[in-house]
Amino acid sequence: MKVAKWNIKEADDMLRKNTMNRLQEIAERAADIARLKVLPVGKDVPQGKGKWSKREAGALKRSIRVVRLYGDPKMNVRIYAGNKEVFYARFVEYGTKKMAARPFLRPAVNAVKRELVK
Repeated sequence: MKVAKWNIKEADDMLRKNTMNRLQEIAERAADIARLKVLPVGKDVPQGKGKWSKREAGALKRSIRVVRLYGDPKMNVRIYAGNKEVFYARFVEYGTKKMAARPFLRPAVNAVKRELVK
C-alpha cells in the first residue's frame, strides 16, 4: 500500500512537539503536587540574624519550577527545587545526618508517573 504525500519529517516534528507538550503538562502537575507537599519553613530571618543568613518563609515552595530545554536532542523537561539562595532543598528532600528526610519532589513525580504511559 502506498501513502500519497507522506512526509516523514513533518510527522516526526509533529510527534516530537506533541510529546514535549505532554511531558511539560505532566511536569507542571508534578511541580504543583510538590509545592503542596513541601512543608512550611517557618519565619522570616533577616540578614545576619539566626543560624542562616536571610531566610524567607516559603522560599523553597517558590523555588520549585519546570524547565523545558528547547532544542535539546534528549528532549528534556526538568523539575528543579532550590536555587542559589535556597541551597537547602536537597537537605529537605534527602535528609542529613542530623535531620530526617522530608521528601516532597520524589513523591510528586511518583504520583504522576502513571500519566506518562497513557
